[in-house]
Amino acid sequence: MDKVIIGRRDFLRGTMAVSAAAFCLPGSAFAEDAAKPQVLGGTPQKGGILTFNYQSDPPNFDPLSNSTSRTLYSIAPCYNSLVMYDPKDPTKIIGDLAKSWDFAPDGRKLTFKIIENAKFHDGVPLTAADVKFSFDLVRNPPEGVVSVRKSALSAVQDINILDDYTIEFVLNAPSPSLLTNLATGWMLVLPKHFVEGGGDLKKTVLGSGPFKFKNYQTGVSVELERNPDYHIPDKPYLDGITYYIVPDPSTVYSYFRTGQILVYESLQGEDSRRAEKEFGDKILIQGTPSYGFSSLVFNVSKAPWDDVRVRKALNLAIDRREALKVLRQNDGYLGGLMPAQGKWAQSDEQLAKLPGFAADREADLAAARQLLKEAGHEGGISTKLMTKRGASYEALAIFLIDQLSKVGVNATLDLQEDAVAYDNLTTQKFELGAWEQTVNADDPDAVFGELYTCKGGRNFSGLCNAKIDELFAQQTSELDEAKRHELVKAMELAAMEDAGRVILFWRKSFLGQSRRVHDLLRHPQMDNNRRMQEVWLSEA
Repeated sequence: MDKVIIGRRDFLRGTMAVSAAAFCLPGSAFAEDAAKPQVLGGTPQKGGILTFNYQSDPPNFDPLSNSTSRTLYSIAPCYNSLVMYDPKDPTKIIGDLAKSWDFAPDGRKLTFKIIENAKFHDGVPLTAADVKFSFDLVRNPPEGVVSVRKSALSAVQDINILDDYTIEFVLNAPSPSLLTNLATGWMLVLPKHFVEGGGDLKKTVLGSGPFKFKNYQTGVSVELERNPDYHIPDKPYLDGITYYIVPDPSTVYSYFRTGQILVYESLQGEDSRRAEKEFGDKILIQGTPSYGFSSLVFNVSKAPWDDVRVRKALNLAIDRREALKVLRQNDGYLGGLMPAQGKWAQSDEQLAKLPGFAADREADLAAARQLLKEAGHEGGISTKLMTKRGASYEALAIFLIDQLSKVGVNATLDLQEDAVAYDNLTTQKFELGAWEQTVNADDPDAVFGELYTCKGGRNFSGLCNAKIDELFAQQTSELDEAKRHELVKAMELAAMEDAGRVILFWRKSFLGQSRRVHDLLRHPQMDNNRRMQEVWLSEA
């Protein structure tokens, strides 16, 4: 297999044929932290049930409107994408349903040839019509349908079916991020016949992937089973996957100890170090910089959060270094709005010059109180801080309540169930939100398109700044790397000045696994490595 490295100027050089090849993505977060995580390989064996843990129930199974990982855990093994991140190397993009793709010489057309033997789990063949339907739904959903990743396909002007197994994306302008966006874990190909026939993707999982949906028991588990008719011979290796819903970390740790859970998701650094001491060579711990961050979100449609001075004051009130120490045992990184340790991240020197990142806490607190005084809130503010149930979310909320009290903001905890909290966040039925989030890729389109543009699907603050949208539009089609960096930096500084969302830190994430689990690599964004068709279990 030939490896093709694609630079942005290559879009304008000519046609680039990629047949079952891999794109190399520079600036991976892996390179900045430590050696690439170890993967247990070997000769694959068939059989066995792979077991994971959830913190809470998925709100539903719709891949279009959801952004919570609990949904994607459940459905990603049941679907396919056009292209995907290589399960064994997160710096590469490889084909999934696409067996080849070509850019036109001017970069304004991208043509995919897709495999001809894929079928949905009800036996209906998957064709280019399903690909067009899926991505048209993402970029231009019908009225009343929410598509949180709509901005990721903003460069796409039209999608044309050339034949049953050839699809053409027509672009408004060359897009250096389009393949990156298409490779993220949520860009799944959906069954046109099922949806148009009235099928409900919130309740039914019907894909073409290596696993089929088997059973869901609220508060207990989600079960998947092997797809015996999968289009790749001899895969998947596993008989099935079970996700146990266990909110309490101590219980998860106990299940991990006994082997009931073979893969411990969202393992904290302290527990990972404890597990390594207790379990020794029975387990493997992978730790990587992640695309996840912890944050305070303002609802700018409600006073006093519509006043930028108040938002800036709370930004100054939060001790980011203390947050990293208390909430993550220093397993993480201070950063701006792009993933820390990634290619777009600001340097420590640049961060130190920004409000909220200085080491002089007393000066920050004094400045925060002065801003609140100027905004007419010298006597303090009473508010509610919403978060969802789950140990890490609750700890984040409690920490923020303490921090805000230092400048006279009295926040009471508004603790809600997962689905309710997420719905209230997306519909702006909250005042302040303590929220953990992830972005799909270390790319400005993926980050700003969803989180900070006026119509971003996860712009929970509701803040709209025309300058940010203008800079976003400029950078999204800029092929010159240096020029794009300058535009992104200006866009990031403008968004940080608005302070609609305060990022406390970017997380280092850990994956604990039994040494029975093979060929499972911890990606910076694990949502991009959920297919599980390569994973296998050795005997106990």
